[in-house]
Amino acid sequence: MKKIVAFTGAGISKASGIPTFQEVDGIREKLSIEYFRSNTEDFYNVLWGMKKTVDKALPNAAHIAVADYNIPVVTMNIDGLHKRAGSKEVVEVHGNLDEVICTKCGRQFDFSYTNDSLYCNQCNGLLKPNVVLYGEMIPRYYDAIDIISSADELLVIGTSFYTSTSSDLVGIAERIGIKINVINKDAEYEVPKYLKKVLEDSIL
Repeated sequence: MKKIVAFTGAGISKASGIPTFQEVDGIREKLSIEYFRSNTEDFYNVLWGMKKTVDKALPNAAHIAVADYNIPVVTMNIDGLHKRAGSKEVVEVHGNLDEVICTKCGRQFDFSYTNDSLYCNQCNGLLKPNVVLYGEMIPRYYDAIDIISSADELLVIGTSFYTSTSSDLVGIAERIGIKINVINKDAEYEVPKYLKKVLEDSIL
């Protein structure tokens, strides 16, 4: 059976009620490392708004189909919906909203800790969310390349190719001869249908 790897962006989570960055005015500027450093309190207000939306969201049929067929995932999303859908092999290249990390001593706290303080209770260092912000390097970039490079087919779901992450990773797949298929609209309908056809037909 061919090995499919899913590479997902914000579009896969639209049906779960999570808006894309293009749909939220000014959000990109507020998710930069510069804004985090210069406007920390407002930065966390923005992130808490996102966190509340994410916590209410449920995986949709696209997330569930990817999990059910055991498709490895590289995702740019920070919503955690792939893991909640049951996917076991997930590289969250932009991190997640599960915890925050002290920028001074490296201690980790649950994200909810920032309700009480934005500073570490051990060394008083500023806490940063486990999210890759605009202007930062991507720690798991090479993990993503490793998984993508193992694929016979890269199924790109819900990405506008606006970010350099998506352009770079899909470009790498193209250059090494991996077949690319793109589903950008109605992922909750199209992804389950596509995976059923491609994977179940290949068994017959």
